[in-house]
Amino acid sequence: MNLLRQTAANCGLRVLVLAAMMVWVRTLIAANPPLTMVVMDPLAAPLSCPCVAGYAQRDYEQLAEFLELRLSREVTLSFCESLRLEDKRLRQADIVIGKRSVVEADSRSLASDQEPLYCPVGSLTDRDGSPWQQGLVVVHRDDPALRIEDLRKHTLYLGPQDCAEKHAAARRLFQKHGLNIPANTPISAACSDGATAVIEATKIGGPPAATVISSYAQPLLEGCGTIERGDLRVIARTENVPFITAFLASKLPATLRTTLTEALLAVGDEPLLRLALETKQGFIQLASPEGKTPAESDQSRFEPKRINGDWPGWRGPERNGQVAWLPETLPTHKAQRWRGTLFGEGVGGVAVADGVVVVGDRDLADEQDVFHAFEASTGERLWMFDYPAAGRLDYGNSPRATPLLCAGYAYLLGAFGQLHCCHLRTGQLVWKRHIREEFQATDELVWGVASSPLIVEGRLIINPGGPKAAIVALDPRTGKTLWQTAGQPAAFASFVYGELQGRRQLVGFDKVSCGGWDIVNGQRLWTYTAKVPGDFNVPTPLLLAEGVLLASENNGLRLLRFASPMPDIAASFTRLKPDMHTPIATAGRIFAVHDGRICCFEARTLRLLWSAFDRSLKGHVSMVAAADRVLLQTQQGELLIIDAQADELKILSRNHAFRREVSTYAHPAVAGDAIFVRGPGKLICLPL
Repeated sequence: MNLLRQTAANCGLRVLVLAAMMVWVRTLIAANPPLTMVVMDPLAAPLSCPCVAGYAQRDYEQLAEFLELRLSREVTLSFCESLRLEDKRLRQADIVIGKRSVVEADSRSLASDQEPLYCPVGSLTDRDGSPWQQGLVVVHRDDPALRIEDLRKHTLYLGPQDCAEKHAAARRLFQKHGLNIPANTPISAACSDGATAVIEATKIGGPPAATVISSYAQPLLEGCGTIERGDLRVIARTENVPFITAFLASKLPATLRTTLTEALLAVGDEPLLRLALETKQGFIQLASPEGKTPAESDQSRFEPKRINGDWPGWRGPERNGQVAWLPETLPTHKAQRWRGTLFGEGVGGVAVADGVVVVGDRDLADEQDVFHAFEASTGERLWMFDYPAAGRLDYGNSPRATPLLCAGYAYLLGAFGQLHCCHLRTGQLVWKRHIREEFQATDELVWGVASSPLIVEGRLIINPGGPKAAIVALDPRTGKTLWQTAGQPAAFASFVYGELQGRRQLVGFDKVSCGGWDIVNGQRLWTYTAKVPGDFNVPTPLLLAEGVLLASENNGLRLLRFASPMPDIAASFTRLKPDMHTPIATAGRIFAVHDGRICCFEARTLRLLWSAFDRSLKGHVSMVAAADRVLLQTQQGELLIIDAQADELKILSRNHAFRREVSTYAHPAVAGDAIFVRGPGKLICLPL
């Protein structure tokens, strides 16, 4: 009983103390003039809509209450989309929180002198801890465009000038890829306007259109029903630009700015407040309390959220194995985001586009080709597509070609020549053809049909290797033949597409030579025949600024240049003889693997810079490159990250993708913030 009385007394004392503190706080609040906070965050609840559960419902009322307690003064809260409204109270705000580029533009337009009205002090991180956003270049799902260069005949819609991700950053991106954007380019006031314009252009059959939308707006457009899921397809992203930023009025006393900055940065220590604001770290400091403009060095302390584009087919969107970024540290198998069940082993690569992952397989009886599709974010199985495909090949009978995902369709090519076009989201068949039977390819199938399909300029390119149809262009929508050209049986390497001698062309191998072909009519433009015959021609050619890079087991590494219509060997390294893997180019260098050694060459001269042996590099190796790093996936399922700029082999990280060593020839896909690796009986997604 005494213990109960003591407990009750203590509780009563706490209540009295708390009540006294609240009276004291209210007294202090009343004694100080209120602060005004204006919120322009498009993800704030009053400025958004509750269409996506748990997203874009930031509760700034809780932030205002938090600041009141921290500062002991009232904070009044208003929401608007611009400071340039008629309400003069908005222009006199003490705190402004919104898109950084928009607030800065408003601040400049309202300032009567050179001094800005507001200065940035902190940036709000998202749920992944990133303070950045990007502009997404999108086209309609049925648009054949795959990259920026394909938009030369499109009507382009940019965002307003004060939206950096949709305007300035987008202009820089287009300029980088050779597209000059005129001053009178159409402007979409909102992401929904641009998205609707792209869809309407397709509906009425007018000139194709593309637009730039904010990365944060993509889920809202689909969630609110402005567009149907999958209506738009992302083909490029701008660089990172700052997103939601807290600003303080320049008129405030320095001591008050210091106090306010400290209070905003303390949000990261409040779990419930972070939850209310949909943020991982709260606000991170970008400027000093004195309100100086943040320097690049300030922002570099905070690693932005890194996102790669889609990986829609063999070796990525450009067929060169390049991605925007690679991490310094690799995840272990324990970090698996999800795992999808397959039937067996396979050698065909993985493709990822529009949130869908597709990979080839064989059924348990080894009588049918099977293609699996998974949701990229969750691993949910979307569909399986199978068909009879009898036969026996070396290295098993599963598909060799990497699926090609383009404009809402999946193009699936099996090792015995069956080609199917399906809807990407549903797996529903659109059309099918048997490319070896229909185009009369009669050469022996040792390793099967291995060259991955390619879509360029509205043409689906395949190489059946028939005497009158060595290379064929099909209509991607209907499968009808557009042209075919005579030639040699097919090689195993895939074709690439680019510009040589000022002419856009296909570049690839047939069984006995390398060559270039006109994309419009299939005319052969040039031929290069290797000195030593008998190459299997498995590695894919690389189109470099320095020329065309070839690799094979009998003739080594060669760089072709064009001083005349026919190429000459400008440089070579015959001791490197990869039989299957394709080299990678980055940082002005070429990286290639042979017989357990990785070699680094100067791209212009093929001068060997260094080579090193590593136990994991025996056998086949797949490679992916960013500007400063190279990712290697070994035949045993090990992943390595190396420094592409080092003067020797510098391994930054290595981990096994699986719990044990496995045999895998399938090329991985690096897309979004993950790597997708195919192993025996499983496809795994590892976060980067």
